[in-house]
Amino acid sequence: MKTTKLTTVTLEKSTDVARLRDVAMTLTSVLQFSSFERTRTVTAVVELGRNAIEHGQKGRATFSLTEASGKPALGLLVTDQGRGIPKENLQPDGAPSSATGMGLGLRGVQRIATRFDVQTGHEGTRIDAVFLSSAVLPAGAQLVEQATEALDALSAKDPTAALNEQNRELSEEITERDLLMQELHHRTGNNLALIAALIRMSKSRAKQDETHQVLTELEVRVGALSKAHELMQRGTDTGKVDLAEMAAEVARTSERAFSGGSLDANIEVSCAELQLDSKLAIDIGLIIGELITNAFKYAFVGRDSGTIRVEVSGDVQSGIALVVSDNGIGLPSDAERPERSNSLGWRLIRTLTFQHDATLTVDGTDGLRVCIEFPAQA
Repeated sequence: MKTTKLTTVTLEKSTDVARLRDVAMTLTSVLQFSSFERTRTVTAVVELGRNAIEHGQKGRATFSLTEASGKPALGLLVTDQGRGIPKENLQPDGAPSSATGMGLGLRGVQRIATRFDVQTGHEGTRIDAVFLSSAVLPAGAQLVEQATEALDALSAKDPTAALNEQNRELSEEITERDLLMQELHHRTGNNLALIAALIRMSKSRAKQDETHQVLTELEVRVGALSKAHELMQRGTDTGKVDLAEMAAEVARTSERAFSGGSLDANIEVSCAELQLDSKLAIDIGLIIGELITNAFKYAFVGRDSGTIRVEVSGDVQSGIALVVSDNGIGLPSDAERPERSNSLGWRLIRTLTFQHDATLTVDGTDGLRVCIEFPAQA
């Protein structure tokens, strides 16, 4: 028969031992342990739980229905986060011995259990034990149903203990999820940095102007995403990004990306102190990068210098205004309206503006001035 998990008890404080004892008593009853077998098994379970609490800092005990010698048996997996069992307390074959002589001791548990395995190291200890009843038991599926009903009845007798256990399991799951998310974000940040480095390397080797231009634009976009990711990781308010720092970094990335040519353009950034939802902040950062890119490409034709200004004002309650302007050549009267351009950059700007119900206006009479007004954020 396959092993079926029945329940888990968190081991943090001495009061958890009582819950552990009750669960062990309930399950040994379902498995029809004799009075002597039950006393020995429950004592062994309690000993393992106390060891996890006293020496392992924190642990958990997972009960299961398993098999031993071809018969249904009670499985118990106890894990902790301690420093492991010292080598001097382990016999040559890896079996534990008691250094204090107090309590039953792991050696005593090993004599009681039908199977007993210890894995220990600096990351903690894992003890896998199996206890067998001498009774003739029904099929596994029926036993699982009986065990589940008995555990439900136990929880009904003490709903507070059951609720506390559920809350702690949920808290542990949230902690584990947060650790996984941190690892995911760390790897994502590393990947973005690697992509940016590869883009710069490819750009330095590009022989055609068009290829060089495309890679430069891509460098700005990846740079905006990379900075947004970094700020989300550093932010103390989950899901919030410092827009001022992000706008400044997008400007620096753009200057670096477009440097080395004949044009010397200065980018000035003025941004209110705003902590924005990450989605909105990332989209504004991408828009800023696209508008700066457009200015570098088209605003200063025939000139060797120029100024690009990025201004963000307002707040989340009243709305945010983004203005990107330059002192370049502006728009000739017969020029195609840039906001209707079919270029990738302008399509991206229009899409992001639309997603946030913002309004877009362009003035090309004195240089180019693009204003995007975002509504108040609920």
